[in-house]
Amino acid sequence: MTLATGAAGGLLFAWLGVPGGAMSGAMVAVAVLSIYGRAASLSAPLRILALVTMGSAIGSVIGPETFANMAAYPVSVVLACLSAILVTLVSMSVWSLVFRWPLAMSVLSSVPGSSAYIMSVSMSMGSDAARIAVVQMSRMIFLVTLLPIIVVWESGGVHASSLVHAVDPPMVLLLTLAAGLAAGSLLVRLGMSGGMLLGALLASGALHFFEIAPGRSPGWFLNVGQVLLGAWAGSRFANFDWKLFWNICIGATVTVCASMAVTVAFAALATKLFGVSFGAALIAYAPGGQDAMMLLALALGVDPIFVSVNHLARYFMINLGLPFVVAWLRRVEAERKSKDGGVS
Repeated sequence: MTLATGAAGGLLFAWLGVPGGAMSGAMVAVAVLSIYGRAASLSAPLRILALVTMGSAIGSVIGPETFANMAAYPVSVVLACLSAILVTLVSMSVWSLVFRWPLAMSVLSSVPGSSAYIMSVSMSMGSDAARIAVVQMSRMIFLVTLLPIIVVWESGGVHASSLVHAVDPPMVLLLTLAAGLAAGSLLVRLGMSGGMLLGALLASGALHFFEIAPGRSPGWFLNVGQVLLGAWAGSRFANFDWKLFWNICIGATVTVCASMAVTVAFAALATKLFGVSFGAALIAYAPGGQDAMMLLALALGVDPIFVSVNHLARYFMINLGLPFVVAWLRRVEAERKSKDGGVS
């Protein structure tokens, strides 16, 4: 039922002409299904299929000309990391100064990405994990729904994914999926975070770079990946406290708008410095999950490799930096409790 609902939502959004609608439609439809308690979490094989399909589709765009923007990557990665830091600071300031949330909750709600780690930390610190989860998921809803509209509006109502390309035949698709599954499983076994997605991307990219695979992934293949990913994201709302969502919806909206203002400024700077399209820069710096943003880039026809490089860099920066931030938060919390105890 969850998959069928996601597919129906994706078809509806695509029929309505919503850019990237297969993913956003599936996510919204399954999230609505969860309100009635009928949505189920996707099983591990389906999650793996979503990641391998997505990685294979992204890798299919790789060719010698794909790396034309490679010279811009080092500086762009620095900008992406600075953007993520500033987004966190701006969102944290809104939650702490405007809505008077505790410091730990404000910080953990504002970090863009690594939601599983953030949830575990929030519970260990005694923070309101439910509210933090609502903020993190609300940001994903806004970004997946609004970013495609912004990108297509900025490009004058046309996106590059409408261009005609040669497509891989069925046997080549099977080869690409098998190679992606093997490479992804190896990286997962080696303990690399996001290894399944990255392995599939690298395997597919190698096959297409050396022209073993002659074209790109067909549209229906990309739509399958979008629906699976959207249903996966929407299924995370199963057993979700929607009353809590509506209670903090205003705050989530304000922080998303503030975050997007920062992202737009950095995207405009990247467009001027590197000559990449504004759409590619906007998605590359957006404070959303790397898997969703990478697939969104492919669906909208912007440079998915540029997007992937920046999101992977931001992902590693956050995962390397979070332990230090958490240690600082624990120290501040301990000092606060000690001071409160001394006063009492």
